[in-house]
Amino acid sequence: NIHHHHLSQNEARKRALYWLSHQDTYEQKEVGTGFLHRYALAVIYFSLEGDSWNRCSSASHSGTGSIKANDCPTDNERYLSSASHRLWDGVNGNRDDTITWLDLSNRNVYSEQFLPLELTLLSPTLELLWVSENPDLSGTLPEYMGEFQKLESLNVHKTSVGGTLPDSLYTLRKLSSLRLYKSKFTGSISSSIGNMGRLKWLWIHENEFTGVVPEEIGKLKKLEGVTLHGNKFVPIVKEEVQEVEKRVQELNHEELEKRIQELKEELAMRKGEEVMVQKKEEAHTPKEDKTLRRKLTDVDEKKDTTLEGLNHHKNMNVASDTTDVKDAIEDAKDDPLKTESQPKPDEKIVPEVTLEGQDKPTESTETEDWKSALKGNIIPESLCSLMKQKKLKHLWTDCEEDALEQHKIKGSVHACSCCTRCFPKKAHTANAAVE
Repeated sequence: NIHHHHLSQNEARKRALYWLSHQDTYEQKEVGTGFLHRYALAVIYFSLEGDSWNRCSSASHSGTGSIKANDCPTDNERYLSSASHRLWDGVNGNRDDTITWLDLSNRNVYSEQFLPLELTLLSPTLELLWVSENPDLSGTLPEYMGEFQKLESLNVHKTSVGGTLPDSLYTLRKLSSLRLYKSKFTGSISSSIGNMGRLKWLWIHENEFTGVVPEEIGKLKKLEGVTLHGNKFVPIVKEEVQEVEKRVQELNHEELEKRIQELKEELAMRKGEEVMVQKKEEAHTPKEDKTLRRKLTDVDEKKDTTLEGLNHHKNMNVASDTTDVKDAIEDAKDDPLKTESQPKPDEKIVPEVTLEGQDKPTESTETEDWKSALKGNIIPESLCSLMKQKKLKHLWTDCEEDALEQHKIKGSVHACSCCTRCFPKKAHTANAAVE
């Protein structure tokens, strides 16, 4: 185990300034932006405990002083070497010594505060920032990320960086690749993601993101790959269910009103006959009138009961924390692909969806499949549309393998009829880890 002697930000700055003024022998053509970039890299080096990196540390801090003690192809590629900082390992830039690429991935970086504020000195020209595969790099993505308006690629995967994504991140209009997977990010994905029009790759799987995947993600017409599995996204069902219930309610209203109107017309007609044939009133059978009125009363009561039932179900919480979904999740923990009775090879799988207090419905298989999909679909329709247009090539999320086929959805906890790959929940359980 490496014992870390973490420097404060101020201490890192002091060491960087001392190195520049007393130890650095590189002849800077002029004290301009390139000089500021060299200073920023020095601060980053000391802030991230560069002396403990597994490659290309400063030659004066490479353990025994031997080149082999800290692997690096040449001395010029070592950090804090007397060569141009454009030649340092993982750094690329322009002839004026301004930096365009900074790759610190897989370097045994250690920091509790992500990268220091001096990183923003690189913002006018930086196009690529990679700090991935550094498990000891923690902290959160700072709000100053919004200053990197030329950034095209940001990799923070396989780190301990977490927290919510800053709002400023969604202002990076040139960003084409965002890889945050297998880290510790939380919170929801903002609808502002729809503004990142050049985004091609969005890999955010195996974090702790919550909420719904925003519909605005479908605005990203250049998307080629999206990975969402291993998070805590909730199904997108509320608006869809409300819309369907509204349609059902309208249909019930129409049917009931039509029948009520027919009965009222029948009653009115009979009353009209009474007026016209008052002399035959004795011959009129009051029992028929009473029976008709009873029918009307029954219909009104049925209407009230139906609407009350619909409103009851409409007010039911259909998000992921409902009783039904909780039960389904608990079942999925044991075996998400397990069914009560395994179907025969040629037998069509017909999902069974029931509401509390009701018998199993006798609706069509298509309707049942649709209901099952609603139960756990976390993919917005706008994202599925990109798949249908063959623009999006890879869409991975949590769902059962057979949920990839639209007519074989079994009411899984997470379902997706347009994904290219499913990751069953079983893969994320403790039992699966043991296996």
